[in-house]
Amino acid sequence: MIRTHMLATLSLIAVGLSSMSAAHAQQDEALNLVCFGTGEKMTSQTTRELIWDKYDHRYRSRDGITTGMQQMDTAVTIQIFGADGRIRLPKTLIPPINSGGDDQHWWQLHDVEATSDRIAANYKLNGLNHPKVRIDRTTGEISIKGTGQDFHGRCDPVDPGQRRF
Repeated sequence: MIRTHMLATLSLIAVGLSSMSAAHAQQDEALNLVCFGTGEKMTSQTTRELIWDKYDHRYRSRDGITTGMQQMDTAVTIQIFGADGRIRLPKTLIPPINSGGDDQHWWQLHDVEATSDRIAANYKLNGLNHPKVRIDRTTGEISIKGTGQDFHGRCDPVDPGQRRF
């Protein structure tokens, strides 16, 4: 009877360990996402306008700089593997002054936190701008918020070894 009890206990432990290792394997699998949405970035342009000079009674030109937010439909790609990850930005969301990324516009993610409900991370776009990435794993919604740069969209998983159809 004691031997039967020990065998039952050992089999329960084995089942628990196998389910833990399966959960650990799922957690260590790479997660590849493509996220489609709308991005905004701050833009500036020089302007020239004619102003009426009431003292000289004629028009004078005046140069200036106008800033504003430009919206665009675009996509970002994210790869997560455990506590490491990277994000690929489209050229339209990369400011002229940036920390480089790599030659294919991949930026290293820092402080990656992947739970069952959400994924959070940030990356260094330049010395002053460290955008925060938040992904809701239930809805697939993503938001990237940085200085002069925002992106909101929806993510879909991508298996790089599989065909879409």
